[in-house]
Amino acid sequence: MANSGKFPRRQFLKTAAAGGAFVAMGGMPVFAQSKTSLVFMEPFDLTLEYLQEMNAVVGGHFEKEGLDVSITNVRGTSVGIQQVIAGQAAFTRIGLLDLFKASGSQDTQLISVATSLQGGIFSLVSRSSDPINTPADLRGKTVGVASIGGGQENILNLMLAGADIPAEEVSRQAIGSNAGNVEVLKQGRVDAFISTVETALLLQMNNEPVEIWSTTQFAPLPGGVIAATEQFATENHDTVVKFVRAMRNSALEILSADPGEILDRVTPHFDIVVNEDRDFRLAAIEAYNELTLAQGEENVMRNVPSVFEESARLIEAAGIIEVEDPSSLYSNAFFDEAVE
Repeated sequence: MANSGKFPRRQFLKTAAAGGAFVAMGGMPVFAQSKTSLVFMEPFDLTLEYLQEMNAVVGGHFEKEGLDVSITNVRGTSVGIQQVIAGQAAFTRIGLLDLFKASGSQDTQLISVATSLQGGIFSLVSRSSDPINTPADLRGKTVGVASIGGGQENILNLMLAGADIPAEEVSRQAIGSNAGNVEVLKQGRVDAFISTVETALLLQMNNEPVEIWSTTQFAPLPGGVIAATEQFATENHDTVVKFVRAMRNSALEILSADPGEILDRVTPHFDIVVNEDRDFRLAAIEAYNELTLAQGEENVMRNVPSVFEESARLIEAAGIIEVEDPSSLYSNAFFDEAVE
């Protein structure tokens, strides 16, 4: 539950209490794992995007399955992936595009054992007075993204590919990723920008004169898949089934419970790096619940084959990476057993 690669004493005690043992090695934590003692490595600071796994810990869902799961985090998706490949963590949560890219650059096969957020985590924001309603409206426009070559620009390219718009017909400007981007929009320096869930919420709560829509409707890339090495998943099949069951039960509880009760349960145990306003946090929980349900309640925590296939098609069309067989990069065997 640290917010960086360093572990101050307070964070050490929290992590140790959750069941994770580690020693310093080359500046990175190394975790002792068994079939029932596992490490879940988040690739970034803990936000409410990771509420399902945090609630699975403090809500007793992992414990009910006989699992002792520790949650920690590193700086960056690639680091999280490497920690899983090195066996220092059992699972990491990443975007589907990250999984596809890893499959083409790693000798060790990674697979998605579950999809935690069925909807994408980005939205497109434009001025209400000059709205961008579809990707087709982006021809000849300038779009703000967090960084050139990053996840937001990738999503932009996928939407353009889906609309058969050449990427070069849309200019990009790196403007970072925060609610202050709305001022860049108002000044006319960009015609639209890609935002995170939290930024979109802040803009809505502040009644900014903007139009906001989820990129999922044009680029159905899931916002979060839970990745493990194929070897770990195969050798620890029953453990992964229990893990997926616990995650699904945690997600279903969050969907049905009072979000305030979930928030109050989780916050004393994790350092959640997000706006501390309670109304904002409750709204964020509701927003992530919508992403969880983007493919229906029956698909909560399930890898949806058609989504993997369409995502692979758009990724190839955008010239990002060629995905030869998307079906080899996920398994629903664990989900199917978990819901029996």
